[in-house]
Amino acid sequence: MQWDAKNIIDKFGGIKTLAKAIGKDPATIYRWTYSKDKGGTGGIVPSSATHLIQQAANQHNISLFEGNLTQSTSGTHPHQFINWFRRTVPYIQAHRGKTFVISFNGEAIEDKLFSELMQDFALLNSLGIQLILVHGIRPQLEKKIAQSNITSTVVGHLRITTKDILTLAKEAAGTARISIEAELTRCLANSLISNAGIKITSGNFITAKPLGVLEGTDYQHTGEVRKVDTNSLKTNLHAGQIILISPLAYSPTGDIFNLRGEEVATAIAASIQADKLILLTEQTELLNDDKNVVKQITTKQAKALLNSLDDQNSDLYLHLREAVSASQRGVKRIHLVNRKLNGALQLELFTRQGSGTLISTHPFEDARQATVEDIQGIMALIKPLELRGLLSHRSAEHIEQDINNFHVIEQDGLITTCAALHEYPEEQMGELACVAVHPDYQTGERGEYLLSMIENKARTKGLSSLFVLTTQTSHWFLERGFLAADLLDLPESKQQNYNKTRRSQVLIKQLNQ
Repeated sequence: MQWDAKNIIDKFGGIKTLAKAIGKDPATIYRWTYSKDKGGTGGIVPSSATHLIQQAANQHNISLFEGNLTQSTSGTHPHQFINWFRRTVPYIQAHRGKTFVISFNGEAIEDKLFSELMQDFALLNSLGIQLILVHGIRPQLEKKIAQSNITSTVVGHLRITTKDILTLAKEAAGTARISIEAELTRCLANSLISNAGIKITSGNFITAKPLGVLEGTDYQHTGEVRKVDTNSLKTNLHAGQIILISPLAYSPTGDIFNLRGEEVATAIAASIQADKLILLTEQTELLNDDKNVVKQITTKQAKALLNSLDDQNSDLYLHLREAVSASQRGVKRIHLVNRKLNGALQLELFTRQGSGTLISTHPFEDARQATVEDIQGIMALIKPLELRGLLSHRSAEHIEQDINNFHVIEQDGLITTCAALHEYPEEQMGELACVAVHPDYQTGERGEYLLSMIENKARTKGLSSLFVLTTQTSHWFLERGFLAADLLDLPESKQQNYNKTRRSQVLIKQLNQ
């Protein structure tokens, strides 16, 4: 897909601003606006820069896809499309058959990007992802309250739902649900699976209870989740249906209560142990000191941030609270994604750089021992390093023979990090070998995390030291406790197999038991 240079420059507010955002010289950006006969690109952004621009747009909360940004996909170079498609395949395979609970506010229904959001949901469904959608109704309800001249009281972030407001909430929920069902049905009908008979179902999957009196305030018909009908939800999901949940629920006595959509989504995700809870936010909430999106934090870090926030009624506080709650209740991955960025949901799920913030119990949920299914992923990871001389060549057969010695970190079907441990039990030594981190993930701590795993495994095997042979990355190991050593310090069998042409440095680390 070709990108118009002028539109991109306008999105960022000028050539200098764009150049700074993507780390390029302004002269380079100027050349994009020149005709080809004057040494420019004819007004088209080079394909080599689109990845940087997308990253910068995500970081600075800039929506690239609004307005007349792109030309017809018929102008896409075939190789661009093929490379893009190949990069998405691991994510498509990883997500197929998984269950996602997605929460979005009532603002999304009123937004000009509503149709595109429903298309995104239909796309996820067409890729074999089981969806539970939980919507809000706040702007719809507030509009009806204003039209009815009814006094409404909000304490903190919770509305006191009187009998009159409950009547309006039922009307707002019905209107919102019908709008979602209608648009989603249209999108599903236009998809390639229109003959599959995909249905959108709603029902009393949630049992509610009154919030009651808190600090002297009677919240009347404002409630909270009492129970989730897990079996019914799973039955409908397995039947291939998309489940749509409104923020109203019933008590066993038939009373109706107004709930917070995010709390409903969290309760459902925890109850069915969803693979992902996705909270679509109204802005990019987690930014670092450089105003870039925080890509990943642990539950512990999210809890610490939560405790440091003064405004407990802010959207950030409420979303972090739900994320921490969901994680502590067994949901492995929670994503905060800016709903206002067109396509942000797909970028988060199907690209390496993502678009939002991932919250998980551990920094890398899928660090594990490798299996034969990982061989091709390991090969793809280490091949560029072999070509640069950083690693010795290893054939697929060699890796298959040693597969039980390998550990990997996998993210959404992509092997991002690998390392192997070769044991020399007589000398109580282990060799750390084939350490590789995917270029897109080297800014994180994956290598260090996997090193820690290898060290722990070596200790359980009774090994007292770990050695590594390296040609160009000695400083990385020295910073992590390895010390320079001699060839004679290695096990005798390793000395005999030492490749003298590579002249690798020998580094050894003593392991504290």
